[in-house]
Amino acid sequence: MNKLQIEARLERSLRNQVRAPKLDGRFDAAVWARIESEKSAAASVGLPVKSSASRWLFVSNIIGVLVAVALAAFFGIEAFSDVGMNVPIPEVSPGLVERTIYLMTWPLTIIALGSGLMFTSFGRRLRAELF
Repeated sequence: MNKLQIEARLERSLRNQVRAPKLDGRFDAAVWARIESEKSAAASVGLPVKSSASRWLFVSNIIGVLVAVALAAFFGIEAFSDVGMNVPIPEVSPGLVERTIYLMTWPLTIIALGSGLMFTSFGRRLRAELF
């Protein structure tokens, strides 16, 4: 027996072993009835509840759009007009940036490790227990 004959024989054997039921219009009608009942149940409760993640995503998108529009307007006005926009740059004392970065290192490290820990199994158990 060559390879093609073996594959054909295995295919026939598999088709004979697996019997899928023939679906008719009743199945489709039952599926659509279930979809309609879920829609009507959701509509009778009131407005659909949005998750907090979708709200945060919406807010962050709005902020991003506003920043993009502000930057485009600022640089567009500056590039295409004779109006010079003089934005005062505050004076920073020497060493302030280095001190600020040094002071922010440990709090940011702790926050990053804590948020990363919350996605582990230990963090999920801790969240379930505390919240």
